Amino acid sequence: MVIAAIFSGCANTPTRQATVDSRPPRLQLTVGVPPSMSILRDEEISEAFAYRVSSILKEQGLRGRIRYVDDWEKPVPDIPVLAIELREWRVDRSGFVDCTFTASINTPAGSRRLGVFTGTSIMTWARRDWFARMDGFEDAARDAISTLAARLEQSGALNQATRGM
Repeated sequence: MVIAAIFSGCANTPTRQATVDSRPPRLQLTVGVPPSMSILRDEEISEAFAYRVSSILKEQGLRGRIRYVDDWEKPVPDIPVLAIELREWRVDRSGFVDCTFTASINTPAGSRRLGVFTGTSIMTWARRDWFARMDGFEDAARDAISTLAARLEQSGALNQATRGM
């Protein structure tokens, strides 16, 4: 009896999909990564970088919902797409974390290249584990994405796209 009550309670619990924000996105985001021998690794890097781009753009003042578009999904027509191609996000021989990517914005009015963006930070090897060392990757990405946020604002592409909607 108790087990039946527990399972019926689980069945009535809303799923993650039911709590997804239903507002239309203001911006869609795609992230391409250099191919490797592991498709799962590529997807993880793409999603991790997309999360950082979304959160940093929000911190920099971008209003509205940002929708990450996986490789197998199609972007929603008439909503701008920020297309990022990650070139590198790694530790170099000197012990610095380098983050380099290109970006373009595709709107119903046309496409515009935003340029190449780079960020650097110092890898703190003295930290005890990789989770603590991850801050170097976060800082390098933040450095590059902050420049992207400013360039995206200067381009006016999102303002032009939302006027037409």
